[in-house]
Amino acid sequence: MKAISALRREHIGKGLACVARALLAALLANAQIYGGYAPFAIGLVAAVGPGWEGLAALLGALAGTMTFLDFPHALRTMACCVLLFTANNAFCELGSYEKPWFLPTLTAGLTFVVEAIYVYRAQSPAEATYCAVSIALAALYAHCCRTVLTAADAQREKPREALVVLLGVLAALAAPQFQNGFAPGRIVAVLSVLLIAFDRPLSEALTAALCIGLTMDLTAPDMTFRYAAGYGFGALLTSLLRRESRVRAAGAFALATAFFALPMEEREGLMLLYENLAGTLLFLLLPTRLLRAFHEEPAPGTENEGGLRRRLIEAAAALRELHGSIGGSAPPPEENPAVIYDRAAEAVCRDCSLRERCWVNEYNRTYTALSDATVPLLQTGRGSGKDFPAYFADRCIRFPSFLAAVNTELHAYLLRRQYRARLEEARARSVGQYARFSDLLTAAAERPTGAEAGAIPPALPYCVGVSLRAKDGERVSGDSAGNFELDGGRLCLLLSDGMGSGEEARRESAQAVHLLERFLRSGVDASGALRTLNSALNLRAETTDSFTTVDLLTLSLRSGEGEICKYGAAPSYVKRDGRVWRIDCTCLPAGLAEESAPPETTHVRLGAGSFFVMVTDGVTDASDDAWLQELLNGWVGEDPQQLVAAILAESYQRRGGDDDAGALALYLQKDGEAAAEV
Repeated sequence: MKAISALRREHIGKGLACVARALLAALLANAQIYGGYAPFAIGLVAAVGPGWEGLAALLGALAGTMTFLDFPHALRTMACCVLLFTANNAFCELGSYEKPWFLPTLTAGLTFVVEAIYVYRAQSPAEATYCAVSIALAALYAHCCRTVLTAADAQREKPREALVVLLGVLAALAAPQFQNGFAPGRIVAVLSVLLIAFDRPLSEALTAALCIGLTMDLTAPDMTFRYAAGYGFGALLTSLLRRESRVRAAGAFALATAFFALPMEEREGLMLLYENLAGTLLFLLLPTRLLRAFHEEPAPGTENEGGLRRRLIEAAAALRELHGSIGGSAPPPEENPAVIYDRAAEAVCRDCSLRERCWVNEYNRTYTALSDATVPLLQTGRGSGKDFPAYFADRCIRFPSFLAAVNTELHAYLLRRQYRARLEEARARSVGQYARFSDLLTAAAERPTGAEAGAIPPALPYCVGVSLRAKDGERVSGDSAGNFELDGGRLCLLLSDGMGSGEEARRESAQAVHLLERFLRSGVDASGALRTLNSALNLRAETTDSFTTVDLLTLSLRSGEGEICKYGAAPSYVKRDGRVWRIDCTCLPAGLAEESAPPETTHVRLGAGSFFVMVTDGVTDASDDAWLQELLNGWVGEDPQQLVAAILAESYQRRGGDDDAGALALYLQKDGEAAAEV
């Protein structure tokens, strides 16, 4: 009885395996990348091999191709699958059949046999390129599927090959899209990114997220790299927060991906938000027991600080290479304006009695006339009779109809050119994010650890004074300030002035201060943090017209050496040894400066008894600050809070409450002075 039961279970297991192979092959037949079908089903049929499971995969692939593909693509896919199934049964007894190179070579060869027929018939470079890509994808997917199917135990796990198989499945799931662009399959992609980021080390999670995001971008109608950027940044934050709580990690992912939806058009941004929110909710709803099956915490001490740093550096290098490979590609060539006349002539001149004369006998004169009219057409955006030479307009017996058709095609041409320009701009911005991510990871990797930085207490005691005053008629100030210490004895002072005044300006400046503090606490250097903030605000400014000034001091409390970084900020002042210096800024605020523009940086050295003062432009500017320098020069107190109060009081006497005003002062105490509360 036990033998019969075991045999029955074996047959049931084989039957379920056949059904799974068939369903997977049918699903993969639906995968489409950048508008064309992807031969993942071919790779699966090759990988499954001979026997009943191979036959099930073949039948599933045939059913899927007839269901999802048009007839020409279905025919070539079915031909490849039949040839591969036949070859697997014919060569399965050979000794070299189990060699790693055999299956990819066989897949590539038989796929080439089928695809070469279509290349020969089409006689076009585009079809030849399509053939080469199909052969490479089919061979790669066959190799990866075979590796995953034969990895029966965890010790033989192949994460790279498994990722490639997953990418094919996700591409197939993302292909069905509703009319508004919503793709339920991308919800599965978000869930996959979260599971991987919650389970795998940072470098692996980031690589997988970028690959999944690029796959989703390739399946989208327009390739803007928004999914790769959003998934990559979300996976970075999720992986860093996974040890704290699942809710916090998922929340960080949702916020990170929402950040990339802000500069998008309304429909695209909403679709990205809905898909990411749905995937995040599914991740949160997974039972804890099931999640533990995916997530296995590494044993304590398995990865030391050096290993983590190496992984961060490798991830940063991968992002930098990805940025170089994508950003270095040439943009697509501009569409030839001659298409305007070609389409207009096709609609109007097809059955004209003068067709042979205009387009054959006197082709050169016609070509010259249309070339002369092209420049004024593109300059004005609409053609008129005077744009065409008289000999052409008088000869054409359907000139009014031809002119109307030209204007229709000209309008469509200009719309296509505008769309391509916006697409290229969005692509350039998205590609730039990879460089920013690489800078952030590099800075985090180079941050000294506790052992390297030492545990020496701060050598210079200090106290800070802050005062913010709202514009007359407003309840809150649009300025925000912050001060905090970093590991290693570095002090950071922040002052930001949001555009305008009131609650909206306060929200902008407070968010800038908060984000910079988060970046600096994570180990990012000041310049990299400010450039990342400027890049983000630059994207958001396209839809909100918002910007903010940033004034940042990072100071070593051991040596007194520091850096002042500014984006559009008012002057700052240093009082040392009885003298006052002014530090100016000429660059634009964050959000208005160019995306790649670095902040203005000034080195400063402070010692015991020194004052450092930051103000916003509601207090003074470089053209009217003589009174402020005189106030600082004559100041004999040691309380920075009294100093900023005196500065704002004097400013109000001179300017009134015409703008928000903020001041922040630092005083480095002398030996023997009592430490003040910060």
